[in-house]
Amino acid sequence: MNSRHTPTRRRLLRATLQTLGLGALGLASMGHATEPVPVLIAHAGLPKADAATIARLYTGRAIELGGQVVTVVNAATGSALRARFLSSVLQQDEERYRAYWTVRRHVGKGAPPRELASSSEVIEFVQSTPGAIGYVDASELRPGLNIVLRP
Repeated sequence: MNSRHTPTRRRLLRATLQTLGLGALGLASMGHATEPVPVLIAHAGLPKADAATIARLYTGRAIELGGQVVTVVNAATGSALRARFLSSVLQQDEERYRAYWTVRRHVGKGAPPRELASSSEVIEFVQSTPGAIGYVDASELRPGLNIVLRP
């Protein structure tokens, strides 16, 4: 393995470049994805789910998981985490997702999931609301969270 590419060297170089202000130019990424990684969490007792089931829940085509009625929440519109969730789990972008829910609401088939502003709000809501499901960035995971899907 070439020592020029070790994770420690990359972190050191990234920190140095960011200190110099070059991180804003994208030079600090050194080939690593800086995109958030959505992880689906649920209220205690809800079972694990596959991506297809989560997609049905977030599009209103299903309302139950493991026999329990589910309440799903989204990250705020425009957030990088939401964009990554939509693309990796629902295979949609923000525009298509909003258009989908506009039509569903117009024909009386429901309303889009509630949006929460931060990962801490999502975690609090999910832990305190029976049947709740949300997603947070993998870096925001805490011990004791019920992880139902890692896309």
